[in-house]
Amino acid sequence: MVITMMKTVSITEAKNKLTQLVREVEQGLEVTITKDDRPAAILISWDEYAAIKRRIAAARLRELRDELEGSGLDAAEIYRESRRQLEERP
Repeated sequence: MVITMMKTVSITEAKNKLTQLVREVEQGLEVTITKDDRPAAILISWDEYAAIKRRIAAARLRELRDELEGSGLDAAEIYRESRRQLEERP
């Protein structure tokens, strides 16, 4: 389990210290940016963002797999239908 350090800054502070915050994020810090004392955004590293995107994509693929398994369609049928829809595009 990875423990991530977190920091909270106002949007004004984030604007004034963006370079420093980016360096800290590159070192593993997550930064919550607040607006009117409420969380408004999160600043995370590119690697963390990419990992999140991969997890979302994998979850979507699992959902699609589960949906297709229950549909009664086989791979050849799915391919033919996909091909037909692509060929009908303008």
